[in-house]
Amino acid sequence: MLKRLITGIVYIGIIVGFFFLRHVHTSLFGILVYAFSIIGTLEMIQAFAHKSAQPDGSLAPKVAMTNAQKSAVMTYAVFFAPAYYTVNHLYPGEGYRAMLVLSFVLGIILLCLLVVDRKTTLEGVGASLLCGFYPTAILATMLLTNDLGQGSTLALLLIFTISPIADSFAFVVGSLVKGKKLCPSISPNKTISGAIGGVVFGTGGCLLIYWLYTLTTSYVYAGFGNPWVMFTIVGIICSVMTEFGDLVESVLKRRIGIKDMGKILPGHGGILDRIDGTLFASTFIYIVFVLFIL
Repeated sequence: MLKRLITGIVYIGIIVGFFFLRHVHTSLFGILVYAFSIIGTLEMIQAFAHKSAQPDGSLAPKVAMTNAQKSAVMTYAVFFAPAYYTVNHLYPGEGYRAMLVLSFVLGIILLCLLVVDRKTTLEGVGASLLCGFYPTAILATMLLTNDLGQGSTLALLLIFTISPIADSFAFVVGSLVKGKKLCPSISPNKTISGAIGGVVFGTGGCLLIYWLYTLTTSYVYAGFGNPWVMFTIVGIICSVMTEFGDLVESVLKRRIGIKDMGKILPGHGGILDRIDGTLFASTFIYIVFVLFIL
């Protein structure tokens, strides 16, 4: 428990540090996203190379990703953020085009490997595409959120506040109240009471951040409808997306046959174990800010 607490404090300190760096230049926050992408992709590749016992005693099927496939996916992750910022610097607002091109190229390369390499299997191609999409392609929304301009700081604060609050209080409320299981076949420890608690406290955290942000900055809401109604909806859906992301990762780990995605965060597991809900929350936050808030 102490190890988990210390790791959590260090992790929060790093996140806060990058928020301060963002005031020097917004692109510096991209370093954090870049680290998530590189480490997360490595964790995914290592996870698919894993073979361990399932709860029923059988062995998890090993998806054979070839070295060429692993190299293609890692190259994609390595160049994703730099390509975005390079194009965005040369042609402001056009960085997303670099992301689309790289994603297309990755798909073409993986299909070419399927044709020319006998060792390449359809399962390996599927695993490679998943390793590229999760987390790197999803993290594209975090890079885009960082460059939204007005409101980008608020959006990022919501991403990195709602998700941890929803995740933490889902665990706390579920442990105290207990009750009926949410998805026993996927994650036996998660309860419906915990899920509700996570949504309630996550929504409360969202409204608190919005209130504090409007008090301490010159931000003026110019979005759709009443801001309190809007951010209540944002808090609810973002909390649900956080819990959905947690379930997605639970399914992945259960199907692959591993307990944690990595060991880089003592007491927590891997980076993906820490940001699983954040990935899906950032996608929702970006979409709702672009369509309804900015």
